[in-house]
Amino acid sequence: MRYKTLLIAALLIGILVITLAQFSIPTLFDADGYYHIRMAKFIRQYGAHLNFHWARYSIFAEHFADKDFLYHILLIPFTFMANIFLGAKIAAAFFAAGLYLVYFWLLRRYSNRQLVVPFLAVFFIAAPFLSALSRPRPMILMIALTLLFVHFLIQRNWRALILITVMYSLTHVSGPFLLPFAFICESVRYIDEKKWEIKTLLATAAGVIIGILVHPHFPNTLLVFYLNAVLVPLYALKWGLELGAEFFPLSTRDFVLGYPFILIGLIVLAALATSSGVKIKTATKIWMSIAGFFFVFAFFSQRYIIHAYPLILIAVAAYISDWWDSRGQALGVSQYKNLANRALIVIVGGGFAVTGLHTYNAFRESARSEMYYNLHYERISKWMSANIPPGELIFHTNWSDGQYFIGMNPQDDYFVVLDPMYMYYRDPKQYKLYRDVAFGRAKDPYAVLKNDFGVRYGYAGKNYFTGLIEQIRPDARFEILAEDGLGLVFRLR
Repeated sequence: MRYKTLLIAALLIGILVITLAQFSIPTLFDADGYYHIRMAKFIRQYGAHLNFHWARYSIFAEHFADKDFLYHILLIPFTFMANIFLGAKIAAAFFAAGLYLVYFWLLRRYSNRQLVVPFLAVFFIAAPFLSALSRPRPMILMIALTLLFVHFLIQRNWRALILITVMYSLTHVSGPFLLPFAFICESVRYIDEKKWEIKTLLATAAGVIIGILVHPHFPNTLLVFYLNAVLVPLYALKWGLELGAEFFPLSTRDFVLGYPFILIGLIVLAALATSSGVKIKTATKIWMSIAGFFFVFAFFSQRYIIHAYPLILIAVAAYISDWWDSRGQALGVSQYKNLANRALIVIVGGGFAVTGLHTYNAFRESARSEMYYNLHYERISKWMSANIPPGELIFHTNWSDGQYFIGMNPQDDYFVVLDPMYMYYRDPKQYKLYRDVAFGRAKDPYAVLKNDFGVRYGYAGKNYFTGLIEQIRPDARFEILAEDGLGLVFRLR
């Protein structure tokens, strides 16, 4: 009874943390959430087959494919609120709580009961992961589906595998990457048990194929998969495009401070691995192998650490449980169970006090930064909606501006959204011209904007694009219409 009370308290506190984190600022976290909730409303208003004119110089204008289709469908109920962006915040908390409950369910299945509550707490001791939990993005749903996918691989439940794989493939175009996970699982199973379950591979392949074929934007989804899964990682390695920070690795300092329990978990695993006679279950090895797959790629892109974090925690908890069940009892330490529990409480409690305080401060700083920039974009978008005629094509210096502006001022059109690759792939020369204007490298930005791009209005951010602003201010052919400390709106006379 005492254990159940503690478990319920831990779950409620976790959901409270998710809610408090989400509503610690009045704006959304990140830029993409503004686009995602608007996309859900677009589908509700116009249906799935959109004429996506909002990103006029990207491939979406001619070959639109909603790479996050199922996520947008699930967001539709939240668009019925008078303020759809409040709906997006509630949705983000809802999906984060869903991931937390899936993580809890799997912890109970693959670790000893004494580890469940501490590892429920560890789930939140990572400031970058807590920030990711707060973003209205499909990544959180993808992680939850990945956890369920690994579980059903282990259980050899091919019917559930098909369903989860179809859902994942409709949630994001990266669905084909589930196939390597199935292969890793069966390789581990074959090495450990001399069994090879071909049904899990076939079920995964069937789910991917079904998900691709039933997507309403097939075959355009194949092009988006190629751009996202092949070209973007290549350009991230070469630093060839202005990609988001998530595509590049964390520094060692940021990794250690941001994810302290990954390092602690690795040290614990290394220490326990020195023991002889430890019997590690096949399921634990599968969790460790797939978590390791993500961890390796995290050295190239920090977004994989976010995916890996719950997987790593489950793998570590499962390994410690296996060690305790085999080597711990063999050493006779089970008779000191109460003493060990008390020591664990002291050690974990002290660790949580230190790392929890750092996580809180780091998250608060990150949230304030998000709010500062997003309030600016909300003000600018509101001004655009009130003062720029509907149907205008608006220049914007940063490709990520499109997420904000399409989300909050959908009456006008913009250049590109979500990723610069969508514009670069469509016309590399045009993309170069766009970046030359944005960074102030064009000799006559007025002529390029008017004649090459056909725009009358534009937005320039002050963080990276002062070169263009310095060209605009003294040029009588430009008129600055609105301005604050982070950016300005201008018009071509």
